Amino acid sequence: MTTPTPLQIEPTPPVPKLSTDVTAGMNAEALERYARLVNLQHGMRRARALDAADAPPEAGPRDLAGLDAAMAAAQDNQAYYFSHPDWHAIRDIRQQVDDVLVRLNEQAEITPQTAVQAAKITTLAASLIARHAAKVSAHLDKWEQRNTPGGQAMRTLTRVAEDHAVRAAGLDSVQALDSPRLLVAHVHKLNRELRRAEPDDPETDLGLDDADDPELESALSTGAKSDPELAEASQLMTALTEMAGRARRAGHRLTLDVRLHGLVETAQLRGFEMISGIARTVMQRYDDQGQGTSGRRNIAAMVLHYAEQRLERMRGSLGAEEQRKFGHYEAEPPERYLDALFEESHTAVQELRAKHITPQDRADAQIRYLLAQKEIAAAGPNGDPDWGTQVRFPPLKYVAGLKTDTPVETRLALIDALRRRVENNPFHRDAQFLNKVADRFAQEIAGPPELSTDALAADISASQVRAVATQLIEQGVVASPLALSEITELNLTYAQAERALAVLESLEVVGPTNGLKPREALIFSGHFLTEQLQTLEQRLPNLLERQKGAPAISASSVPGAPAPAVQAEAAPAPETAAPVPAPAGPEQKQAPTAPVPSAPSEPAPAATGPALPRRDRTVERRHPGNLTARPTPQAATTSDQDFAKLFEGQEDRLLEASQKLMAGTEARAAAHPAPPESALAKATSVDEAQHNAQQAQQSVGVGVR
Repeated sequence: MTTPTPLQIEPTPPVPKLSTDVTAGMNAEALERYARLVNLQHGMRRARALDAADAPPEAGPRDLAGLDAAMAAAQDNQAYYFSHPDWHAIRDIRQQVDDVLVRLNEQAEITPQTAVQAAKITTLAASLIARHAAKVSAHLDKWEQRNTPGGQAMRTLTRVAEDHAVRAAGLDSVQALDSPRLLVAHVHKLNRELRRAEPDDPETDLGLDDADDPELESALSTGAKSDPELAEASQLMTALTEMAGRARRAGHRLTLDVRLHGLVETAQLRGFEMISGIARTVMQRYDDQGQGTSGRRNIAAMVLHYAEQRLERMRGSLGAEEQRKFGHYEAEPPERYLDALFEESHTAVQELRAKHITPQDRADAQIRYLLAQKEIAAAGPNGDPDWGTQVRFPPLKYVAGLKTDTPVETRLALIDALRRRVENNPFHRDAQFLNKVADRFAQEIAGPPELSTDALAADISASQVRAVATQLIEQGVVASPLALSEITELNLTYAQAERALAVLESLEVVGPTNGLKPREALIFSGHFLTEQLQTLEQRLPNLLERQKGAPAISASSVPGAPAPAVQAEAAPAPETAAPVPAPAGPEQKQAPTAPVPSAPSEPAPAATGPALPRRDRTVERRHPGNLTARPTPQAATTSDQDFAKLFEGQEDRLLEASQKLMAGTEARAAAHPAPPESALAKATSVDEAQHNAQQAQQSVGVGVR
């Protein structure tokens, strides 16, 4: 997967430095030069409406207080565009203009002309903020972040700043016209005023107001036949088209009438915003009904596309010859999905690096980072659907994109946030992933269920074990290798902390591993802890060896323990020797055996104390070498007298059975004669028949016996 190429952002000229030390006219001229530099045509027309005014508009604002709510929303979501130069220009304009307008409004109570300059500066500043906000919004649209909180905040700021500039210039606002019928009535009113401004000889070649108008009108007329909401939008589009035609016919007269020109532009902006909103609502309705691929939904999508494209051209963020690809303004499916995921992940990391961030915002940014990285890993060339759920020992310093010096506290806070997110929406498609991530962080806090290879190889002393036990019992530290390895006073590695807990488990200071929960302390008093660790120095070598699975160290390795006597093994007696039972007394001597040849290795150390005789159990134990074979009984042969006794009194039955057997044999032979070509026919003689009868009698006798 290649790294996405970042979009090229047009450089923004630096905002002029306004100062309260100069006159209001000089500040207004500085803003006008900056407006001409960024080609701010609409704002300049609005500001010229105040050039010949003797007093400011009665109901018009003379500061930027009406932008507070929209600016606050944009400030909260600045992570989406924090590095964009137009966002920096918006903040600079707001900050400098606020300082200047405070002084001008104080002077306006005495000098009315100062109030006019304050209204003019307000108009120019609000128009400039709307222009820069439109550019930021266009940048977010290119990155498929239109429906993000940042994209919504920028669009809101653009609309509010435009209305604020119109009202500051003394032009009527159409902000309250929130339905198509009210806006159509307002447009008809403007048409009457435009009719009076039309010249006697209008130009014959009027042209088109915008290249998108034919497609937009065609889509609206088609959709109006089947959808009542699109029918209202079609009526509004007809009124806007008529107003635009009259405005073109008015020509230079309309340009001179700044107030009427501002009303026309404001009504057009509001009208196309309303058409776009109606189309988006119709699309959502068809999507909810399962008709996302129907023709009516596609017509509404066309209306949305051309209305949004027209708005971009009016606000100056799209050139006259530029065209957006169809589907650009829809949230699903995004064309640059991975680019949006990378941007979301980068934005979340930047938010986490902020110095002043609340715990709730930190947890939300971490969850956003986890979800974005999960989608990136799943969509990669190798596809890792289990990203973020694998437990690591020792755990990493980074917790969901945040490098922290308090890994346990950070993990606990994120676990709580993940559990709450799942509880609030248990049917969310990422609920299972969030639960697995929470289990992973809980397992990293609790530690591995068994000692790792690094822990078995780590060295630890009795003093270190005592220090760990003191931290657990007296200081109340969580029985976690991660928590213990972060304590500076202990100076332990993760592997040493893991092994120290295993030693304390053997000493019954802490309990065994408890799944996703840390070990439980079994001692709650320092007095009992001292008693439990009295013999730690003597028992620690045995405990460490037992952890490795090796036999315990002998008692001779412990200082002060008596050395056990070594028993001399005697060779077993030869098999030819007579079995002699071994007495229980120690005075009995072992039978002499053959000498054993000396081995080349070093001789064994001499035995201390008398050698005890070994009891010979080879005679008493039964094995194949000392078992005697039992005689096998032979079967007795049957004599003729035995047959006579067996068939005594059964001669008639035996003769009858023999005759039936012979008759059956002859019948089977007659029914199945041998083929002439395979066997030669033989005449059965009397002697052969008698021989067969004898054979049958013998077989019957054997069967009866």
